Amino acid sequence: MKKIVLILMLTCGALALSNDSKAQSTGSSYKTAFGFKGYFGDGSIGGLNVKHNMRNSNALEGGLYFRNHFIMLEGLYEWQGDIQGAPGLKWYTGPGANLGFYTGPGDNDAAFAIKGTLGLDYKINGAPIDVALDLNPTFWLTNGSSFDLYAGIAFRFAF
Repeated sequence: MKKIVLILMLTCGALALSNDSKAQSTGSSYKTAFGFKGYFGDGSIGGLNVKHNMRNSNALEGGLYFRNHFIMLEGLYEWQGDIQGAPGLKWYTGPGANLGFYTGPGDNDAAFAIKGTLGLDYKINGAPIDVALDLNPTFWLTNGSSFDLYAGIAFRFAF
């Protein structure tokens, strides 16, 4: 398990560093950001997060999150736009999915969810730091199907 986590961390780091712009982003926008994101609600979970801005105001966001005996992969597709009069501040929304694996004592299980996201992303002007806050309605389709609402907060290094 440790080898898988190490390989994923190295892959995410290599992708972030292979960006067209080799310098840190110190303006009010960025191409890629890598860091930590935590979700709070019905059970807290946190881990590694990467966001990559594409053309046409779209972005891809992914994460690898950890909780006691639980590992979750996340992928999101986001539409985003600037907020007038607030340089560096953007709104975003979009669909995504979670795939989780529980490896508790005597029990192994998988969980799948579809989710949405709605949030604000702020790139600090003059520093390579990005902060995001969002709400995430999540529909778990396995293990008895349920609905949860999570609040997320991300702190990322912007490239």
